[in-house]
Amino acid sequence: MTTIDLLVKGGRVIDPAQDIDEQLDIAVRAGHIVSIGRSLEGQLSSSAIRQTVDATGALVVPGLVDIHTHVYTGVCPLTIPADEVASRSGVTTMVSAGDAGANTIEGFRQLIVNQSRTRILTLLHISMVGLAPFPVGESLELALHDVDAAEAAVSRFRDMIVGLKVRQSGPSVTGANGLEPLRRAIAVGKATGLPVMVHITDSDAPIGELLSLLRKGDIVTHCFTGSENGLREGGTITGAARSARERGVVFDVGHGAGSFDFEVAEAAGRVDFWPDTISTDLHSLSASTAKSLPTVMSKLMAVGMPLKEVISAATSRAVRAIGRGDKLGRLQVGSVADIAVLDQTSEPIEFHDTFGHRRTGNGQLKARHTIRAGRVWGVPTHPGAGVAVFSE
Repeated sequence: MTTIDLLVKGGRVIDPAQDIDEQLDIAVRAGHIVSIGRSLEGQLSSSAIRQTVDATGALVVPGLVDIHTHVYTGVCPLTIPADEVASRSGVTTMVSAGDAGANTIEGFRQLIVNQSRTRILTLLHISMVGLAPFPVGESLELALHDVDAAEAAVSRFRDMIVGLKVRQSGPSVTGANGLEPLRRAIAVGKATGLPVMVHITDSDAPIGELLSLLRKGDIVTHCFTGSENGLREGGTITGAARSARERGVVFDVGHGAGSFDFEVAEAAGRVDFWPDTISTDLHSLSASTAKSLPTVMSKLMAVGMPLKEVISAATSRAVRAIGRGDKLGRLQVGSVADIAVLDQTSEPIEFHDTFGHRRTGNGQLKARHTIRAGRVWGVPTHPGAGVAVFSE
């Protein structure tokens, strides 16, 4: 190797996409991984390494991917600043879940995508105005659910639109329109070849009826909600949910401010129904409960989800769900150097869900460093993690 820009050394590298779990170093040049191996530092002179991240004692994983966030600040009222949150949490890719619709997607590119260091992708809301009307339900007026307009928007912004979004949240959101918003989102999904993410918290439709509409690759978010018409029935996971998974429907956590129940997650764990993907549903009301993607990952570990499954659900499986599995979510020579360095603490910690339940975990995951396209970025979120300096 010649001169490298960054060496991440001494960490336990876990990359579920490639079935890697061993102590390795990662060398980066020009924003891409150029070498992965043992004791790379010994193969280079000190003058050949411009910056070093000591990951000793930490987990080194692909940059975390949060497929359910809200980041359209200034337009959608329930949002968080993408870069401020991502840089401190090991997240390198965020998916805006329905903030923008066909009439507001161009502004989303200009105001958010083009201005963020975080990689920002989006699920286009079937409503032309997205979530901008909140707290007024965006699906009360079906005229806003213009299938042709949504298809045209996907055609124009295919590089950043990775799916459709719809909320099925009962009368306050859908009025008397029932499952018609979901049907229209699926119509766009079929025409464009994209998945639909459906919010199920507080749905007034029976879960079996809702799930029967979904196709392979469609995503159920808030899968562990404790609200009515959720996945739990009689203390276990419904047969309808298990059947949906068998035909390829994806189940996503989407923690949020009111959509994660430890009791439902534990019922799922008892029948090995762990989520396919772990996401935060971070917005201005959920930031104090979900907090960060590593925090939500830690909550799943507290109820028994294995570490490697948790990492996969926030990396390789997450990018596969949004159709980016060929480019993101892996630590591979030639790939963009999106890397999360995570500490795994061992002290007992109490976690809270959004339904008044508490559980004690044996530790938690915390971001030590966020590395986006080869640049060490952000400030550590806990003492003793060292200083992460963003280098231009």
